[in-house]
Amino acid sequence: MSYVAAMVYWIIVALWAMVLTSVVYFFVRNPRAFGTTRLLLVVIGIDTFRNIFENAYFGLYFGGQYGVFPSWIVDTLGQPLLLIIPKLMNVVAGCVVLGLLLYRWLPLAVHEWDRSEQRAEDLRTLASIDPLTGLYNRRQFESLARAELGRCQRYMRPLAVLILDVDHFSAVNDRYGHEIGDWALKMLSNAITSAKRDSDIAARIGGEEFALLLPETNKEAARELAERLCQLVRTTPLSLAGHTITLTVSIGVAEASARTSGIESMLRAAEQGLHRAKQAGRDRAMFAVSPTERFSVAAE
Repeated sequence: MSYVAAMVYWIIVALWAMVLTSVVYFFVRNPRAFGTTRLLLVVIGIDTFRNIFENAYFGLYFGGQYGVFPSWIVDTLGQPLLLIIPKLMNVVAGCVVLGLLLYRWLPLAVHEWDRSEQRAEDLRTLASIDPLTGLYNRRQFESLARAELGRCQRYMRPLAVLILDVDHFSAVNDRYGHEIGDWALKMLSNAITSAKRDSDIAARIGGEEFALLLPETNKEAARELAERLCQLVRTTPLSLAGHTITLTVSIGVAEASARTSGIESMLRAAEQGLHRAKQAGRDRAMFAVSPTERFSVAAE
């Protein structure tokens, strides 16, 4: 039994030696480990070294008492000045570990968490923003529009959408090049942004196609805004790289109702209005053909 009591300390030493070996192995094999991971390994290493020293000390001491080791070890390690060394090491190691945790590891962990959250937010932003114009992309627009359509139908509030398309934009690219065409799209997005309200949602949903969702706006007010946009684009020539370009846009207007089945249906109606505007000569805003108009045309 005395032999087992003496050997318990060495079993503990062996376990902590395995921990220390694992820490060192990971540290060597992963030199790119940094930040909180690196500090945590240092903390574990300090505490592991302290455990190994303390258990080896008392393993030798009690091993000498139980006859496992020579008796002179008991006389040497039993001196009061030496017996206090493991306790002092506990105090020092505890202070160092506590200091590292409170003043280095914890602040660094919070900082890394903030950076991780910022990176995640940046990725979400990149996934929702059109890189050329800075407006929302189509996927994000449709997601926001669905939520707004649900709100408008729930509370019976007006909601309208505009779809804008640059007239003869392929001719601009063919004549001036795609770089000038990209600048023209940026200028158009700036015009849309300057004309919209803070609550409106603007997006680039295609090559030269834009969408503008207008909460709390009926179709007459949406039509007025669309006509102002047409005039703004028409009367604002773009001076780019020595070239002066005058653009025009055609706009389709649609309004949501309690019977609107989804944002896709609303966008289809606006696209029908856009098609009518182009057929009527471009540079104008129009609604989709209403069911009454369809019936009248069919009757004729």
